[in-house]
Amino acid sequence: MADQVRNEEPSVEELFRQYAASRQLPLRDQLIGRHAYLVEVVARKFAGLGESPEDLVQEGTLGLINAVDMFDVNRGVKFATYATHLIAGQIQHYLRDKGKLIRQPAWVQELLAKITRVTEALTQELGRAPSHAEVAERLNLTEEAVAELLKARERTKVTSLDAQAEADGDTGATISPEKIRSAHLVSLQLPIEDKIMLQEAIDKLKDLERKVVRYFFYYDLNQTEIARKLGISVNYASYLLRGSLGKLRAAFEHQAQAEQQAEPQAVPAVARGRRPLAAPVVRATDSASGLPGEAYLRERLSLEAERASRYPQQFSLLLVQLDTRRGMVVPPALTAAVGALLRRSSRAVDVVTALSPAGCFGLLLPHTGKETRVLAERLLTRISSTDWSSACPAQPCWTASLGCALFPQDGSTDQAILAAAQKAVQDSQQAGGNCLTAAPPAPRTRSAAALSR
Repeated sequence: MADQVRNEEPSVEELFRQYAASRQLPLRDQLIGRHAYLVEVVARKFAGLGESPEDLVQEGTLGLINAVDMFDVNRGVKFATYATHLIAGQIQHYLRDKGKLIRQPAWVQELLAKITRVTEALTQELGRAPSHAEVAERLNLTEEAVAELLKARERTKVTSLDAQAEADGDTGATISPEKIRSAHLVSLQLPIEDKIMLQEAIDKLKDLERKVVRYFFYYDLNQTEIARKLGISVNYASYLLRGSLGKLRAAFEHQAQAEQQAEPQAVPAVARGRRPLAAPVVRATDSASGLPGEAYLRERLSLEAERASRYPQQFSLLLVQLDTRRGMVVPPALTAAVGALLRRSSRAVDVVTALSPAGCFGLLLPHTGKETRVLAERLLTRISSTDWSSACPAQPCWTASLGCALFPQDGSTDQAILAAAQKAVQDSQQAGGNCLTAAPPAPRTRSAAALSR
C-alpha cells in the first residue's frame, strides 16, 4: 500500500511544470521541502569559517527558494545541479557581505574550511585529534602549509584593544603564500593557492568568455573550432580569448599587489581613506528563550535590506508582544515556551529572535510579502488557544499584539522597516491586543516604486 501511495506522488518535473503554470505557494513549498537536503549538504562545505550552521542553512535556504522560483524545467538541466550552484552562491554572498574585521583571501578561507572538515573526519576515524602531518597528507598539502594556515586563523580573531601585544610583536593577520604549497604538484610547479585563485578568476568571467577559455585550454581546440562550436565568428572568438586572458592576468597582478601591500594590522586601512569593516556582531542569546537577541535581528535585517534592494526581492518583519496587564512581568518559562512555539511555526529560513521587554519577539521573513498576514493570524490563534499553565500557572491564558511591516512598501531601509513594525505593535496594543496591525505604506520613492513592480 505504501508503495502504491509513493508511486502516485507527482515527479519533480511534474511539480515544476504545475508550479510554472500556476505559481501556487503550496507547490512551491512542496518543491522546497523535497530539496531541503541540498542546503544541508552545501552548508557543510562552508563549516569552519566562523559562522554558525544555523546561519549558513538560513542563507542556503534563500538560495534554494531562488532556484525554485527561477528554474526552467524545459532547459533539460537537473534541478539538483542548478540549485546547488545557487545555494553555494547565496552562502558565499552572505560570507562576503558580513565580512570580518580582518579579512582573509578567498583561497585561505577555502583551505581553512577544508582543514576543518578533514580534522573532524580524522578525529572520528582515529579516535583522537589528528596531527598536522596527518591532515596535510589527506589534503595533499605540506605540514608547514597546515601550520601556517592554522596560525593565520588564530591571528584573525578579534581581541580587546587593551590586550597586551605578544612578546614577539607578531600581531599581524598576513599569511606567507610561499609556505602554502601542494605536496605533489612538482611537475606543474603550481601552488595550490594559485589553482584556487585561477578558478575564482575564471568564475568571474562572462559565460561566453568562460566557454572560450575552457575550450582553448581544457579541450585543446583552436580558435576556428571554438568559433564553430559556439556559433560565432573566428575574429570574435579571438577577441574573447584575448580579453579573457587579459582579465585573468589582471586578477593575478591585483592579487600580487594586494599581498605586497598587506599590512600586519588593520589600522592602516583607515589611513588610506578606506572605511574600516565593522566588527562582527556577537550572536548573544536570550537567557530565557535561547533565541538570538536584538543585535542579531538588526544585523540580519540590515543584510536582508541590502539583498532585497540589490535583486530586488520582498521580505517582511513581524513583531510579537505578549499582552500583559499593568505591572505584570512575563515569566522566563513563558518566554521560552512562546519562543519555541514561534520557532516551530516558522520556516527554516526565517530568523526568530527574542527582544526586550520580556515577552517580545521578532520574526524576519525573507521572500515573504502579503502572505505574512496568514502566518500572523495563525500565530494569534495558536497563542490564544494554547494552555500555558505549565509555563505560567498563575495565568494559563495569554494573547498577543502583532505588528508587521513589508519591504519596500512600508520602508526602504532596515531602520524604517523596524520603526514601522514597532509602531504597528503599539497600535495593536492600543486597540486592546490579540490582533494584528499592518504598518501604513511609506511615501513611495522612485527606488521603492521600482522594487514593488
